[in-house]
Amino acid sequence: MRVPVALPVRDRRVRGDSRDASIRRYRAEHPLLPSAIRADAVNRLVQPAAPGTADADGLVAEAIALRRTGQRQASAERFEQALARDPGHPGALTSYAMLLLETGDAQSAARLAERALEVDPGRMSAHHVLGRAKCQAGNLAAGIASLRRAVALGPDAFEVEVDLGKALFDALASEDAERHLARARELAPLSAEVHITLGNLYRRQHRYDEALAAYRRAVELDARIAQAHNNLGSLLAELGDDDGAVAALRQALALAPDRPSTWSNLLLALSYSERLPAAEIAAEHRAYGRHFEARIRPLTPVALRPLAGRRLKIGYVSSDFRGHVVAVFMEPLLAHHDRQRFEIYAFYNFTADDEATAHLRTLIEHFIPVTALSDEELAKRVRDEGIDILVDLNGHTAHNRLPVFLLKPAPIQVTWLGYLGTTGLPTMDYRLTDARADPPGCTEALHTETLWRLPDSLWCYQPYRFAPEVAPLPALRNGHVTFASLNNPAKVSATILGLWVRVLQAVPGARLLLVRSALDRRMAELEGFFASRGVDPRRVDFVAQRSTADYLALYNDVDVALDTWPCAGGTTTGDSLWMGVPVVTLAGERSFSRSGASMLTTIGMPELIAETVDEYVANATTLAQDLPRLATLRAALRDRVRASPLVDAARFAAAVEQAYVTLAERAVAGGALP
Repeated sequence: MRVPVALPVRDRRVRGDSRDASIRRYRAEHPLLPSAIRADAVNRLVQPAAPGTADADGLVAEAIALRRTGQRQASAERFEQALARDPGHPGALTSYAMLLLETGDAQSAARLAERALEVDPGRMSAHHVLGRAKCQAGNLAAGIASLRRAVALGPDAFEVEVDLGKALFDALASEDAERHLARARELAPLSAEVHITLGNLYRRQHRYDEALAAYRRAVELDARIAQAHNNLGSLLAELGDDDGAVAALRQALALAPDRPSTWSNLLLALSYSERLPAAEIAAEHRAYGRHFEARIRPLTPVALRPLAGRRLKIGYVSSDFRGHVVAVFMEPLLAHHDRQRFEIYAFYNFTADDEATAHLRTLIEHFIPVTALSDEELAKRVRDEGIDILVDLNGHTAHNRLPVFLLKPAPIQVTWLGYLGTTGLPTMDYRLTDARADPPGCTEALHTETLWRLPDSLWCYQPYRFAPEVAPLPALRNGHVTFASLNNPAKVSATILGLWVRVLQAVPGARLLLVRSALDRRMAELEGFFASRGVDPRRVDFVAQRSTADYLALYNDVDVALDTWPCAGGTTTGDSLWMGVPVVTLAGERSFSRSGASMLTTIGMPELIAETVDEYVANATTLAQDLPRLATLRAALRDRVRASPLVDAARFAAAVEQAYVTLAERAVAGGALP
């Protein structure tokens, strides 16, 4: 059997005599050797021994071989036997720690690794496993320190370089992470894992072509790795390639059907896409819920305690208490929560903090990082804290903890804000929304949750303090109208492109401003789309993504904003209105399509909401053809928004709190919803 190029073939243990026990042990435990070689080594190595005859070294070798082939219980038994014979055996302590780490017991793994280092302070593998354990337990700084020590002791250790690169990536130290991952790629160019991790790094740095190439290389190296297909599909969805995204994600699910994050990535991609009607997308979400409900045993149900004489405990679960749009929308609520009536918990599921995290910590009574906790551990923590209402702020977005909600740790469970659609979970009781995003009788059938409509709006927009003043209407100085959609390019569908073509055809001389896609192929498709329909591509301008301040300044060159469909804008719509730019939106049949309708209703401008495609085109062209009216509207729009419930944080917080109290009172009384 051919040995991979990545292996140090000079090592006699790779090419040596398989009858040599030390060679069999090496082959059994080496991660880069083909599985057939390792399996043969295990079969030769693990032989029944007479009771009491095996020495510690032999037991450790057998334990390692069993661990490598997934026989964890048998492996643990061998390690225990080895340590019974030699309690200070550094190899047993280190390798047993690695096994415990694989089973999720980071604390026990760290203790064993520390014992190994007491015996052998220079043992590279012990520093390695200790670093991994510290990182897994959520202590990135300590973990990185141990991993750096391991790299210093073993500079050619592929696995250590990878793990250090991953830890630095999690700590947002991208430049340092790339250096170690590049070194790992030099040591093992055929490792799919390295290419996947480098792809993640490039993606964070917006080096999308390199990220796609890395993920595709990982798929080429080993098409059986679900994570490679998952990450490729997730990135393609982010870049607007719906077909490629769905195909890759379905392949990932075929390989690993029990991976919740892959399901979530697929559901998010479908929600952005116009491939399927709303009912079929809802069915896909329900399939997710059924699949994992059958694999999870919920906690024993707990009733809500009587409310008299105590504060209601609200727990928010999110990965986005950081520089993220969800944090922007959460800040007004958190700042205005009534601390006399509510005790606020945040369960934060991200590995690193930033300035936004530091600020939000000051607004939250109990801020609890939970990335190191398993679903079961997090559910137990929620139950132990006595949370009354547990609120999911992610939905199927990245780093969500939806499986925790299947365990039903809280008496009342709610989803809100981060995902404008159903979670598909039978254990999610409610989704907070409003009557325009989810009109009565319109979207109930698309949800597993009961819809609870807030009186004004499902969110509270918070204008940026550094937003520039509203400039005069650009068309008056330019001599032409500028339409724009500064939404995420992934939200730009073929249907909405067709409507924008109709708008440009109806308004001679008008221009369209869009955010540039990171995919060269997508840019060529867009330019070809306009040209093939008689619109000169030179009338369409593209701008790169930019800082928030520069992005807001763009609105001073925009006359009318055109919303996307079937996934409408959220933050972008609020930003546009605040900058004096009216937004034309198309209200669809699903919640994702109706966020613009929600905001426009809240500020008292329902006339900009289209129910049909023809009405969408008419609304846009009517605005463009009456510049005096458009200029007047622009000059007054910020004041209109400022005076509306959309930015009234105290009013919004009171509405959300009243919803919580009403839900709790009904639960205590055992009453049914109206």
